[in-house]
Amino acid sequence: MAAAPASEGPQLIVAEGQLGTRTRLAAGANGIVWKLDQYRLPGDPRPLVFKQFQGAALATTLPGLQTVVNKRLQLPPDRREVLDQLAAWPLCAVVGSGNAPVGVLMHLIDDSFFTDFVLPSGSAGRGPREAQHLIFAAEAARRTGVDVPADRDLHSRLLICAHLAYAMMIIHDAGLVYGDVSLRNILYRLHPMPAIMLVDCDAIRVRGSGAVVTQQNSPDWDAPEPGPQSQYSDRYKVALFILRCLTPGRGSSTNRDPAAAASVLDARGRYLMQTALTAPPPDRPTAREWSSYLRDRTGQPPLFERSPVLRPSGRQGRRPTGWTKHPNGLWVPS
Repeated sequence: MAAAPASEGPQLIVAEGQLGTRTRLAAGANGIVWKLDQYRLPGDPRPLVFKQFQGAALATTLPGLQTVVNKRLQLPPDRREVLDQLAAWPLCAVVGSGNAPVGVLMHLIDDSFFTDFVLPSGSAGRGPREAQHLIFAAEAARRTGVDVPADRDLHSRLLICAHLAYAMMIIHDAGLVYGDVSLRNILYRLHPMPAIMLVDCDAIRVRGSGAVVTQQNSPDWDAPEPGPQSQYSDRYKVALFILRCLTPGRGSSTNRDPAAAASVLDARGRYLMQTALTAPPPDRPTAREWSSYLRDRTGQPPLFERSPVLRPSGRQGRRPTGWTKHPNGLWVPS
């Protein structure tokens, strides 16, 4: 197995020529994703993918890309571990000739976020389980073989929303703007427990600076105020996702009416939703407020530490406040 050369600190840059053989996985407007057959980062045995930039992404600057990579490394170890479970984050910049950035390395997304499905032609396919299946009528997803929560399973949907809110809390606490919160950029799974995975994280930008990769607004997910995307627009889009995830079906993908969630939210949740979608941008609830609400509402936060000072005790696989490490590697309340 090929590995990066040993160094005194974390590796922030690798030359494309060192990556070795690769297998093409997918392609989009801004890049081609390749699975690296052998290359690994020092001290990290997890499989890697190389997102090779194309189109507008080729305008990415190396300093900007390194900033996004460094933001993950600056997190406390436990929070970084959680971020790795919630987001396909750039781990390392890849450079080509002239030291120009040509892409990023990321961990391979766990197979549990992918699904088999039946194409309209009747043939079988496989791809990422995108959040669009949570929003549209559940019957449509089931007809194609995609796993969605049972019709009365509100709890799984609340847990998925809790994951998104916590991921955005980490991103905002780090002084970053996610940008394109949308159905295509959020993957989900229901087993072994409900969870999400944010993708296209190389387009994240540092608050107050230009985006490393142009931040887009997906149709029907734009915030009402004009101008560049911000943490305020992120807050609006998080609320849109929660609204639409909790009220799936016809018209949900364009729904912006906070009253639509009245039957599935309690008084505190209805206040948060109303404020998020109708108040001036600075008054919108933060991701931390949504995370706190959803943690209390579900009664069993799935991934995160109750306090940033908590650490696993190590020997018994428990946190000092009664958390147990699930067989899938996640920390859950005992």
